[in-house]
Amino acid sequence: MSEAPPNQAEFWNERYDRPDYLFGTEPNDFLRATAPAARPGQTAFAPADGEGRNGVFLAALGYAVTTVDISEPAVEKARRLAAARGVTINAVVADFFATDWPEAAFDLAAVSFMHFRSPLSERFHATIARSLKPGGLLILEGYHLDQMDFDSGGPKVPEMLFTRAMLERHFAELDIVLLQQSLRMLAEGPRHRGEAATVQLVARKRGA
Repeated sequence: MSEAPPNQAEFWNERYDRPDYLFGTEPNDFLRATAPAARPGQTAFAPADGEGRNGVFLAALGYAVTTVDISEPAVEKARRLAAARGVTINAVVADFFATDWPEAAFDLAAVSFMHFRSPLSERFHATIARSLKPGGLLILEGYHLDQMDFDSGGPKVPEMLFTRAMLERHFAELDIVLLQQSLRMLAEGPRHRGEAATVQLVARKRGA
């Protein structure tokens, strides 16, 4: 995500109003590598999911998926992608921060490359953590602070980028299964392409 103006819906509507998929139609590589297949009745949450690539992937794994984005054109493309892949998703147009999301509702949450300034970043992550059921799994990848040196996507605002220490603080109530920096090649549509510095996190909600 690049630094966007206050009118987020207008900003992202303009970006997603194009025939191709801005970030591709395949799921985030890290999510593909770490997401388990669903057990019967399990649910998944894909907030800020853009054109639905992660939500559609999770639906194919058997989850009942709620995928959310502020952009109506993006969500329409998510619905089309789901139909093309033969899966069903609950695709919602919503401002994440103006919506009352349920607590302890999801078995898995997936977030890829969603960055905000503080304190919205803390709010975003705290809401996602609360949305997980006890034992629920969070899978997240975002740009590391070192991404300032690369041109493969992401905001050029240090405050909006991640470090391992930041994610440890934001998700202190979860048990961290994996937290690592990664220097890797991205090939996720025209907006995420090339060598990138990322942070990858898998964490589990306590209490199962």
